Amino acid sequence: MPMVIWILMSYFEDVSVELEQASLVDGFPLRHTFRRIILPLAKPGIAAASLLAFIYAWNNFIFALVLGSSKVQPVTVSALKFITAEKLRYGDIAAACLVAAIPIFILSIYAQRYMVRGLSLGAVKK
Repeated sequence: MPMVIWILMSYFEDVSVELEQASLVDGFPLRHTFRRIILPLAKPGIAAASLLAFIYAWNNFIFALVLGSSKVQPVTVSALKFITAEKLRYGDIAAACLVAAIPIFILSIYAQRYMVRGLSLGAVKK
């Protein structure tokens, strides 16, 4: 999760201070400046960071395995049920892994334009 914070921090640091000062000189309150000027400029970074946070939370296998109850388990933990002492059910494990990867794949396709711009601009310090 620190990577998400670093991406967002460098994005908000790259926003020009002159834009904020000009907005405040024009008489806009600070919350209006943040909502109308800073957030739209940081939208690619926010999208990239939220996608990374979603992928991290979705793939958090150990936390769900240790602290999750048997009634509510993610697909990745439920795939362990296909491993028994008698045999490994490879087809069922592969299907469970595919089902677990589909939401991330769909979200990545939807947010691809923000991801490339967000990761490249947020990682470079000027």
